Amino acid sequence: MRCRVVRRACFLATAVVASCVLSAAVDAQLASRPAAEWTKTLESPERVAGLRTSEVIARLNLKPGDVVADLGAGTGLFSLPLAKAVPAGRVYSVELDEGFLTQIRGKAKTENVTNIVPVLGKFTDPALPGRDVDVAFFHDVLHHVENREAYLKSVAGYLKPGGRIVVIEFNAADSPHKAEPALVVSKEQTAAWMAAAGLVPSEDIQLFPDKYFVVYRRK
Repeated sequence: MRCRVVRRACFLATAVVASCVLSAAVDAQLASRPAAEWTKTLESPERVAGLRTSEVIARLNLKPGDVVADLGAGTGLFSLPLAKAVPAGRVYSVELDEGFLTQIRGKAKTENVTNIVPVLGKFTDPALPGRDVDVAFFHDVLHHVENREAYLKSVAGYLKPGGRIVVIEFNAADSPHKAEPALVVSKEQTAAWMAAAGLVPSEDIQLFPDKYFVVYRRK
């Protein structure tokens, strides 16, 4: 009887630890939701129309052989056109939810795009397969990262010499998350975190009335 009680106590303790680990993982991405639920928001016609995808990609001045990291790729709304813009290069589509990567694989197969590499990232590190990135791209994603300064330092470590990090985020005054300050990332905050990672603004692109679009390079 005592052995059974001990075994049960050990089982419960293990379950509690596992639950705490899982809870910490979920908390590490702010405002997290399952991929299936996110998809409805990410692919709503109104949102897709407002992305101005082709204009954004044109402003990146990509070369055919560039390596691009699409960080927080979601359903691949940028990954697919980015891959087509670098036909001799590749796109690392980075997500924390395998459900999104499954969607991206399916879209790539349907559109016969063969230069996308789906990557299951970590909360503190994109876990890219190579330190060969020409452009690391964040679109409406940075505000979901909990420890932004540490994450950006990690991303910077994957850049080639001369590589760039691109951030598109809502202006603080225009953010749909104004009622949740933890989800607001100002242009000034981003610049400070980038400076800590050894990068400075090199282009400030005026494309959106409610978002900043800044390209950062090493000092």
